[in-house]
Amino acid sequence: MRVFAASMKHESHSFCASRTDIDAFRRRDYVVGAAIPKRFRGTRTEWGAAFDAADEYGWELIHPLAAAAVPAGVVTRDAFEHLSEVILTGLKDATSVDGILLILHGAMIAEAFDDAEGELLCRVRKLVGWDIAIAITLDMHANVTDDMARHCNILSTYRTTPHVDLYETGMRAARLLHRAMMGEVRPRVVVARRAMLDLDEGRTIGPNAPMPEVLRIADQAEKTIPGVLAVSVQAGYPWANIAQAGTSVAVTGDGYQARYIELAERLMDECWKRRHISTINLMPLDSAIAAIKAHEAKRGGPLLVGDFTDCPAGGAAGDGTNLLKAMLDGGINDAALGFINDLAAVEVGKAAGVGATITVKLGGKCDPDFGGDPLEITGRVLHLSDGNYVRKGPMATGTPGSLGPTMTIDVHGIRVVVCSHSHAVDDREQFRTAGIDPDRERILACKAMNHFRADFEPVASGLIYVDSGGVCSTDYGRFPFTKLRRPMSPIDFN
Repeated sequence: MRVFAASMKHESHSFCASRTDIDAFRRRDYVVGAAIPKRFRGTRTEWGAAFDAADEYGWELIHPLAAAAVPAGVVTRDAFEHLSEVILTGLKDATSVDGILLILHGAMIAEAFDDAEGELLCRVRKLVGWDIAIAITLDMHANVTDDMARHCNILSTYRTTPHVDLYETGMRAARLLHRAMMGEVRPRVVVARRAMLDLDEGRTIGPNAPMPEVLRIADQAEKTIPGVLAVSVQAGYPWANIAQAGTSVAVTGDGYQARYIELAERLMDECWKRRHISTINLMPLDSAIAAIKAHEAKRGGPLLVGDFTDCPAGGAAGDGTNLLKAMLDGGINDAALGFINDLAAVEVGKAAGVGATITVKLGGKCDPDFGGDPLEITGRVLHLSDGNYVRKGPMATGTPGSLGPTMTIDVHGIRVVVCSHSHAVDDREQFRTAGIDPDRERILACKAMNHFRADFEPVASGLIYVDSGGVCSTDYGRFPFTKLRRPMSPIDFN
């Protein structure tokens, strides 16, 4: 069997001032041809699963492109067309294939294409026809559209947030794809939605979270309803100004049957009943500073302070300064903060060298209305690095990452990690490459939402979240949606 595989992943924030060009992909992941197995084989990722499946089933795996960029603003049309062309050219050059595996995100928006993944799938389907099975993997924060469901045969979504099941998601898709290629099943996908924008960020850690409850019902249905091959529940990506944004349920079934649609609708009813539940408690800045001060006398691992609304994992620029300013104004003087995205500040630090005292205007350059204005600071350069690391935590284990050239600067006792590539905190190795041992810090402030919990929380003594005014605000009424279907919960009603 000859299987074509490619990845194109981005989570696009409609209201972020930046645009995501091809260089943003090159900074994160832009791997082609023979370099792909060298990069991903043996990792706990969808690609790692694809190579293991190829070994298990004896596939010839054709893989022209693995591309991903850090969540940010809408993808430029040039970048989308370039990535699509590399994938489609690779598919044409393959001449004939027995199956297709596409590793996607599900919340990618491009200039001129609100549904970028749906557009790519339409082009792929037009090229190969309807007899070739197409399997796709998606992030749990996907906005699954009608075109995505129509043009794929198999849909497999993460079931954990933090996303520690990338490998399992890829293997589930690969196994169903093999069954389809062998003629054992004829999979099709149906999707259901409601007028709800989000389901508790899809969080699966913590008591009383709605997503695990819905997933338990989905797992039972998958085991007991004849013909159901996979059930995927997507929390949705709420900062997408597109018509079909929001929570969804996708059922992959053997052929088309009314019971698959009934199951998707029933599970969406379960999501709808839980739309009011939120396990996210974002503190205002003054309350967060008070909590930090109260924690300082306690022993144990670090107190994690998640700067939720300025997190690049959700599409923010990660250059907000409001949290750092509040910590300085509040007299916090024994803490580490990562990461503020500011290449210009790093360049000043590199020119001065380790040990030098420098004054820079830090951050606030992308969109000061969200997250704070540039903050003038004076501090001593503690560490300089290339920002490269390999993940050792449970999420995407074994994959390389880069913060770009990085500076750690001491500002009145706060060790601030300044990076050149926007990136969320998600692995302790990121701090270690910046010269900080995160396990030994008392206060660890992180531009982070959910993913850092997988690696950091086991060694932490506590966790609080703060609303620093960033563009990933959970007050969705702040954003000028123009294409979203309305009315929509929670913007128009509860």
